[in-house]
Order: sequence, then C-alpha cells, then structure tokens
Amino acid sequence: MDILFKTLLLLHILGAICGLGATFASPIIMKSARNVKSAFTAHMVNEKIEKLAKIGSIILLVSGLVMAFIHPYLFTTGWYITSIVLYIMTQPIVAYLLPRYERAMLEILEQANGEDLPSEYIQIANKTKPLTLTTYFLLVLLVFLMVFKPF
Repeated sequence: MDILFKTLLLLHILGAICGLGATFASPIIMKSARNVKSAFTAHMVNEKIEKLAKIGSIILLVSGLVMAFIHPYLFTTGWYITSIVLYIMTQPIVAYLLPRYERAMLEILEQANGEDLPSEYIQIANKTKPLTLTTYFLLVLLVFLMVFKPF
C-alpha cells in the first residue's frame, strides 16, 4: 500500500507540474502577440499547452482523491478540503471562461484586415487579465496548502 501511495504522490506532483505549469505559462504566451500573425501563433501554441494543462489537472484531481481514499483521514483535514474547494473554484475559470474568451479572440483574428491587432481583440485580452490573476492567486494558495499543510 505504501508503494501505491508513493506512486500516486509522484503522479500527483507530476500532474501539478504539468497542469499548473501550463496554466501559468498560457497567459504569458498569449500576451506575447504583437500582431495578427504572432497572435495566431500564440493561439496555436496555447492550444497545445491547454492539452497539457487539462491532462495534468485531471491527473492531479484523480491522484489526490485516490490518495485520500487510501488514507481517509485526509478528508478530515482542513488543508485537504480547502484545496479541493480551491481546485473546484479554478475550474470554471480555466475550463470555461478563459477558453470562451480565447475562441472570441480567434474569431476576431480570422476577420482581421492587416497585421495590427484589432481593438476588439485587445479589449477581450484585457478582460482576461482579472481572471488570470484570480487563477494565479488560487493556484498559488493551492500549492501553499499542499506543501505546508497548515491546518
């Protein structure tokens, strides 16, 4: 049972690296777009990174839950329950809101004339900033809870 738990912990950590790392990288890549061509490239790269984030996020959730079923006391610890709540809070942002904005941005790019980024594209990109900052905050808090287990 100990080897199973340690294997799950390894998967959990790798899932966190993939899922959280990709989630942190995505806005930086998207912000690098300076014209229509580089914006298309950023969206293409971001699409690949989102796949990594989704896979890592699913591994993170499943391995965390299985570890808690192996050691049920985790379901009674505050840091674990809070971590699950924070994870659930991030999901609507990263799985629904940000992709919705990204699709709208791509539609604008497809209709763009010239190489300058359309103002509508920039407006939508600016709307994603508070969501990105919220996601960053929640994820940093999530990592803090899992590393330090304060309560």
